[in-house]
Amino acid sequence: MVTQYAPLFPVFLALVGTYIAFHFYSAAWLARNFAMSAGAARSVRFLFLLLAFLAPFTMFLRHRYAAPSLEPLYLASSSWMGIILIIGSTFLLSDLVALGLKQLLSPSGMYRFRLASAAFLGLLIPYAFYNGLKAPAPKELRYTVPGLPPGLDGLKIAQLSDMHIDSAYKLRRFSATVDLVNAQNPDLVLLTGDLVDPGLTCGTRLGELMRKLKPRLGVYGVFGNHEYYYGYEKSLACYKECGIKLLRNESADAGGLRIIGLSDIMTEKMTEHTVRDILEKHRKPGVSILMSHQPLMLGSMSETGDYIGFFGHTHRGQIFPFHIFTRMFYKYFYGPYRLKNSFFYITSGAGTWGPPLRLFAPSEIPVITLVKP
Repeated sequence: MVTQYAPLFPVFLALVGTYIAFHFYSAAWLARNFAMSAGAARSVRFLFLLLAFLAPFTMFLRHRYAAPSLEPLYLASSSWMGIILIIGSTFLLSDLVALGLKQLLSPSGMYRFRLASAAFLGLLIPYAFYNGLKAPAPKELRYTVPGLPPGLDGLKIAQLSDMHIDSAYKLRRFSATVDLVNAQNPDLVLLTGDLVDPGLTCGTRLGELMRKLKPRLGVYGVFGNHEYYYGYEKSLACYKECGIKLLRNESADAGGLRIIGLSDIMTEKMTEHTVRDILEKHRKPGVSILMSHQPLMLGSMSETGDYIGFFGHTHRGQIFPFHIFTRMFYKYFYGPYRLKNSFFYITSGAGTWGPPLRLFAPSEIPVITLVKP
């Protein structure tokens, strides 16, 4: 069967190409619009060239040597990755708007417009940091489920996804997230992957935080692609330490509710036929809870039964203009989707990967209440 995702390599090339191109474009924009001398322009281009390779090099070091001493450098370089995307897209938009204003503004008016565009970054970048660093907001939804057993009417499910905990700083941030989840008093917590990342030593502290979550029906989870990057066996041990009931193409029953967990579809190279077989094996009559990391093959899933599905991974793009590339790859990108008799929710996630910034993609903790018609 034909899968529902685009080829990965062209999208990856587009992302890398955009990242590098924005460095050169931004350097040229500054030199052109601020009448720099030839020497100053060369210096700016050289600086931006160095910055373009700083973040990938630091990420390589971080993955190779999980040393706490690298955390400040990693934070600075990953922040720059987000900053250059904002700078480059702002300068590009400024040039496109300037084409339309060229006949309306005098040269001095055009200069002031470009100056205002550059100054606007003084607001936009702090705003992105604010959204990236603040605690995720609970997002409450209600889903009417035909045939819901009386004992499950009003059941509250909280979803946690994409925390990407890779440092002491993110552990401290996750502590506040745990308190926010507990404040919602959910009956069930679902963890849809990417809890950990290379750089973290999964020890007592993370386990203590996760075990503070005490929903009456338990905490269930699936692996995201970053658990595989972290190390499969290490991730198994980490989830066990955290008290997470890991489902690897398996199911479990909690309070009369069937919960099915699919391993990461892309990483394990699962076909639609494989996914269908797993769901046919584990689903029960009536509605089942389904969770997986990447929102792939949702159409095929909905053909095998009635599900309330939870997914993550996309981060809703995290930083504009990444929204564009994420939409290229994922047909189902963010928010609620109804397919046949199933309801699927794709969250923007509770954390950040790479840059600690979010622009037009706030973090969240979905809290979904099931109700009878």
